[in-house]
Amino acid sequence: MSATQSGIDGKAFLSGWMTMLTGMYIADIKAIPDDKWTETFGGCTRPSNVLTADAISFLLWVTEAMKGNVLAGDEANLASAIQSECDTKEAAIAKISEVSADFVSTLAATSDEALLAEVMAPFGMPSPLFGLAQMAVSHIWYHDGQ
Repeated sequence: MSATQSGIDGKAFLSGWMTMLTGMYIADIKAIPDDKWTETFGGCTRPSNVLTADAISFLLWVTEAMKGNVLAGDEANLASAIQSECDTKEAAIAKISEVSADFVSTLAATSDEALLAEVMAPFGMPSPLFGLAQMAVSHIWYHDGQ
């Protein structure tokens, strides 16, 4: 017997990976001592709350772009706009949960044509929207590792 696969469901894979990474990120937030959430380490790193705002802001940007609303501003402006929503661990968990769920549902509803459309990323690189969606998910993983 043989089984034939007609294609790869990139949206489903990316959504599943986003959901898994969100769970890992939340578990890691919970593992950070409360008194260390807004502290730098060795005086030369960004605190966890700032890293989390950075990670969430790009995911939020991509989600809005998939909805047809390309937000203005560069990476720093986007992250600073939601910084206060990550000042506590509880608030950061709520925000990443909200934005991740919105990303997953928006990705499922976005047409292939829209995902293949080129947009200008907040870091100045033109890219198909689906490529930026992949980067946004990887960005969550990257900051979780930090």
